[in-house]
This record gives sequence, C-alpha cells and structure tokens, in this order.
Amino acid sequence: MGGKRKRGRWQGHGKGKGKGKKADAGGSGEDEEDAGEDEDGGREAKRGARGGGRGEEDAWRDCEPWELENASFEAYYRRQGICSEEEFLKLLATLKTGLPAAIRVNRMRLGAPALCDRLQELLTVCGADGDERGEYAPQKLQWYPHGLGWMWPSLERRLIKKDRRHASLKGYLAQRERAGLISRQEVVSMLPPLFLGLESHHLVLDLCAAPGSKTSQMLEVMHWAQVAQAEEGAPKGLVLANELQWRRANMLAHQVGRLGSPCMVVVNCDAMFFPDMYCPSSSMATEAEAGNGVQAREQLRFDRVLCDVPCSGDGTMRKTPYIWKSWTFKGGLALHIRQLTILNRGLDLLKTGGRLVYSTCSLNPIEDEAVVAAALRRHGDAIALVPPPADLSERIKAGRGLATWAVPHSEKDGEFFTAIEDVPQELKQGKNKLLASMFPPYGDFAKTWETARGHCRRLLPHLENTGGFFIAVFEKRAELPPSAKARREARNAEHLKAKGEAAAKGEPSAAANADDAEEEQEDEEEKEEAAGGTANAKDQADAAVPPKGKGKGPPPLRRITKEYAPIAEALGTEEWQKIADFFGLDPAHMHRFVMRAEGDRQMFYISEGAQKLLRSEVKLPTRMVMCGVLALQRIGSYHERSIPWRLAQDGLAQLVAALGFRRQLQCKRSLLRRFLAEKELTLQEVRSAVEKGEAKILDGLLDPKEPAELLPGSLALTLLPEAQDSRPHPFAIAATLSDGAVELQVSPTDAASLAEDLDGQPSVDQILGASAGAEEEDEAEGAVPMAAMEADDIRDPDEDDAGA
Repeated sequence: MGGKRKRGRWQGHGKGKGKGKKADAGGSGEDEEDAGEDEDGGREAKRGARGGGRGEEDAWRDCEPWELENASFEAYYRRQGICSEEEFLKLLATLKTGLPAAIRVNRMRLGAPALCDRLQELLTVCGADGDERGEYAPQKLQWYPHGLGWMWPSLERRLIKKDRRHASLKGYLAQRERAGLISRQEVVSMLPPLFLGLESHHLVLDLCAAPGSKTSQMLEVMHWAQVAQAEEGAPKGLVLANELQWRRANMLAHQVGRLGSPCMVVVNCDAMFFPDMYCPSSSMATEAEAGNGVQAREQLRFDRVLCDVPCSGDGTMRKTPYIWKSWTFKGGLALHIRQLTILNRGLDLLKTGGRLVYSTCSLNPIEDEAVVAAALRRHGDAIALVPPPADLSERIKAGRGLATWAVPHSEKDGEFFTAIEDVPQELKQGKNKLLASMFPPYGDFAKTWETARGHCRRLLPHLENTGGFFIAVFEKRAELPPSAKARREARNAEHLKAKGEAAAKGEPSAAANADDAEEEQEDEEEKEEAAGGTANAKDQADAAVPPKGKGKGPPPLRRITKEYAPIAEALGTEEWQKIADFFGLDPAHMHRFVMRAEGDRQMFYISEGAQKLLRSEVKLPTRMVMCGVLALQRIGSYHERSIPWRLAQDGLAQLVAALGFRRQLQCKRSLLRRFLAEKELTLQEVRSAVEKGEAKILDGLLDPKEPAELLPGSLALTLLPEAQDSRPHPFAIAATLSDGAVELQVSPTDAASLAEDLDGQPSVDQILGASAGAEEEDEAEGAVPMAAMEADDIRDPDEDDAGA
C-alpha cells in the first residue's frame, strides 16, 4: 500500500473539517466528521456539475491527496504491543484503505423481508464469476441476527457517496434510509448493542448517544419480539438516549424519530453528572411513611447501559483519514478521566444484575484497558467483566484485552512509563497529568486482570476488514462501594460523634485514622476524583445541586422534565374521553399519552417504560428533547360530526398494533396500493370494495347515532388479517373520511415508502441502473419508486458519530 491516496476518492469534495473525537461527555463513541459535509459537500458538487456541464471532471477528483503516514502513531502502537509485528504491518496496510460500506435493515418495516431478498439476489447476480458488476455484490454479516446486516467488501463508503459511477446505488440506499427501512452503520459499530443482550421489557440508557446509529439499533432490537409475534402490542421497555450538545441532541431525535417507536426518549445533559431519578416505590411504604402521607420512593435504575464514550477515534482512520495528520500521543491522556467518569456513572445507574457495555473506536489502551481495569479495581466484587454472547463471540475474529501497556510522557513523544512510581511529581499535576488509573494492574490485582482481560474484545481492522473498536461487558453484582471522599467523610463523622460521646463521659477519644494502606488508596482515589474522574460520580451529581438556602439542605425532588406533561394535566380528562370514544380507545390508556407543555397541538404515545421515566423526579429538571412518538395532531378545520384531532402517520402503526384501535378500514393489498396511487377514493368506491370483500369496516367507523352511516374524521387504513404475512409487521396509513370520500393524510415521501412496503423492492437492474449524471441522479434511468427524495439530503449516522 502506498502512503498517499487521492483525497477525493476517500474523503470526497472539499477539505475535511472534522477533528476526530470531540471531548464532550455526551457524545458518541464513533468518528466525528463535519455534520454539514454530507449535505453541503454533495450539494456543492451538484452546483458545480450544473454550472460547468456534465463533461467537466468531478470536483472530488481535483482534491489534493491525503498523507497517510504518522511516525509517532506507528511508534506508539508498536510500543504498546497491540499485536505481533507481522499483524501490525497488516493492520497499518488496512488502515490506509477506505472503509467498506455497510447497512442494517430495519425489521420493524413491512418491506424488510423483500429488501433482504433483493440483497441476496444482488449477491447472487453480481457475485457470479465473470460479472463485471462484481464490486456491487454485498456480503451478509453471518453473525448479525435474522440476516439484517450487510456490507460491500469491494466498495468504499466514500466512493458510493462521491463517485458518480455509483450514483444509482447511492440514491437507492439513501432513499431507503430516509424511509427508515435501512440504516447506514459501520460494521463494528453494530456490535455494542448486540453485546448488551436486550429484551423488549428492558429499561436501557445510552449515555453518549448522538448521532444515533446505535440508539436506533437498540430500538429496532426492542421491537423484534413484536415483529416475530412473540409478544402482542408494542414493547414495554425504554431507550433513554442522552446527548450533551443541544444541536446534536436534536439531530439524534430526528435520526431515531424515523422508527416511530413509543419507547424512545432523548434528553440533553452531561453524561458525567447524569442525575439520579426517583419514582414511586413498587413495594409498600413503611407504616411511618404511610402515617405521614409520604409516598415511598426508589431510585430508577436501568437493566442495560451503553457507554460508547468519547474517544480519540484512531480506529476510524479508514473513514476519517485526516486523523493520520492530527493524531498525537496526548489524545488518550486528555480523555481518560472523562471516560472513566462516564463509565463509573453508568455503573452506578445500572441495576444489580444488569449489564453495561463500555466501548470506544480507539486502539489506545489508555482509553480502553486502563479505563476498564481502573473501574474493576475501584469497585471490587461489586462488578465483573463477563464474556460477550457466545453466538457472536464465536463468529467474530477479535483480539483480547492487553495484559500490560505503557503510559506516554505527557510532554515528550517517544518516552514512556510503566509504573506510577516512575513518574516525576511535576507530571502528576497540570492539564495532562498522569494518574495511577492509567497504568496497568500490579500486585494481587494483576492476577484478577489476567482472567478479566480475556473477556474484552479488540476489533482490529485487518481481522474482519472493518474499523477498529474496543468492547467490554460488565455485570453489576452488588451496590457500588462509596467513593474515597465519602468513606473519609463517614469516618470523620463517626470520629466526631465518638469524640462528643467520650467528652460527655469525661473519657479520652480514640483516633479516627485509617491504616496506612487505606489512607494511601484514598489519597490516590481522591486525586482522580478531584481531576474529574470520580469513581462514584453520584457524589459529584449530588454536589452539583446547590442548597436552597443556608441550613435548609438540598432542594426537594421535582418532576424530571418541564417540556412534557401528562394528558390529565395538559388536556383534561373530559377532552381525553371524547378522543378515546371517537377513536375506539380504552380511556384507561390516558397515561400512555403526553403533550408538550408549551402547546396543545400534538399528542405523543409512550411505552410503559417511558411512562415510568416521566413519573420520576430529580433534584433539578432535565431538558427533554423528545418523548415517545407523535400520535395525534390538533386541527383547526374539521367536520361538525368529528373532533378536532387527526392521526399522525409517525406513530399510527404502533398505535393500531398496541392499543386495540377500532377506527379502521381494513383493506387487501390491492386496495391499499390503489389508495397510495390515487390518494383518494370516493365513498361509493369504498363501499363497493367492502361488498367485494376487498375491505372491512370496523365498528369504530360507524356513527353511533346512525349505525348505517360512517362517522367522518381521521381513520387508519390497515391490512386485512388474511392479507398479512405469517409474521405481520405493524402497518397503517393515516387517512380522513369526509361525507363523500376517503383521502390519504401522508406526505409524498411516506406514500412512496409505504407503497414500496406493499409492492416489494426494485429489480437488481433498477438498483444498479446507469446514472444520468450527478445533477440528474434522482431522475436517472431505472430510478426507484422513492426517487423524489434527494440522496444528498440523507445524513450518514457514522459521519457525525465521531465522537462527541
């Protein structure tokens, strides 16, 4: 492999503007590229093509080459011994190639089986010997459940985006992504959610979620049982996604909103100080509490926690080659404390018996093994590393955790330390201080680590033709021990109490000193805590809440968010009763809907897990960006026999599947196709379809005052039970019934994707049809049914996944 590569053939149009991993606590653990590049770069190329004509050279071909060399990087990782020298040469060669494109199919969509069948056909046709389109042959990821993961080993993800020769495939993938049928995601990025072992009833916390590729994957997994008919209705669980930056939090909400899940909540706060949440206790209150009218509270903990922490991102060089130039040995040192703090906070929020996955897209042991080992050493038997799921671990080539590593001098490149005792005092202070937690285990703990490290997984790029990744799975077995600060304060408080009692009796008091080893351990832990790497971030989260006044103690608990309010408070039970009666809903389901506090025009459907979260209380309100899925919208103009609410397409499928929704017109596929094509059918045509057995009117559509008449207003068009597959997917189309017709209430984009769910996927020739040029790619010959969408408007999740 050469040391240079055409920048355009890797990075695309324009200069790379990202800076690797951002060091904020709320971001994701994948590569961070400039959020606007995917959109602005693509549009810039279009404008250039329009201005200069199709005969001109593409803008991406004129960019200067990338420098794919960094002597410091190579020397650093040779010193760390992440693999043998022979393997290391292969790793370097792989890092200097582009990253293969990969996608994940959304099993929640009705069109998922047809898409998987088409990908298999694409493999068969293009993978045949002698076929000139061999580079388009995808490869199924055998370890991904239900055959939903695919990659193109011979096609770089950047070339698909920027090379007009692949415009047809690019448009096809981008349009399916906008429809929520697929997600573009790096292969190794798909592993952490699978390592969690999610179930549909779990409460899940994603501490560093943006831009949302792993979050959306966890949501999809949560709905798998629903699709497989293992459960009735929507999942009961929750995926709580957190992001520090407000802009990225909104981007995250947009990303996961395509899935239409009631289990989704997005919040905006610092992962290091994620608040404790308290909800009504499931057990009976004590007699004292009951007698005083005090409601018992318990801390809300999570069954699963994902800590995909901000990191230096050098495992992503294949898709972010500017890291070759920007990489320095200081990156891991600067992030270590933040990573350890987030991990410890996640462990504290985890239920006993629950699992936490810690992951980075870095190869650096200071960010990987050192963080994991520090948490194990700090919390002792309360936590343990456990093996990844056997069905995944056996199918994936990966290295194990390192036994030892070296810590670089914080100022001098090429100098290393192997023990904290060797570090000069001046390097233990300042911005890039070296801490004991950065160093490999020693003493008795080294034996514990020797066993534990075998459960860590190092995904090296050359092993599976992927990016680099590190994953470790924790199991919480008991409550975490208190921090050094808390232990010291408790001991001092006990000493003062004993001293007071002794003074009252006229007796001398005993000293409160701990033994030397305990004092030394506490001193070291407190240094880490003071540096921001507190072993139990709950102390800092509590300390961040100022007291209400001198001597008054901490403020009382209050509702977790001001942005969303329950229906009883925002709308009133009388108005809700009218809505429930009209749509055929059980009035008892009122608690499964919420509204934005600042307006009364939108109603959101939430899962039981999300409902439990909204009932919780915190010391300071949390900024909530998104809660559940949009279900109903208030309208200003409506039929006099109807109500001022109509169904929203976003959450309609889950509403119908979960709550026994009765205002339905059930149709055969042929009739639904006709609705999507014509957008409106007369009432006479609908009645004729009912007489022919092509449709069925549920009783929720009948006017209770005149049973022979239909009640105007919003309704759902659904599949007749006999027209569904053996494993039905939630499928519904929002429409409005007037006196003379039934009219669809969906956007052209939604209509196109719904039609494709019914009709199946385009042929292989259509998918790979010849492009008419970048400026006409959406109107190219062989264009797919959703060609009205612009491929360049689709944001790649991995693009902005860098690391906040």
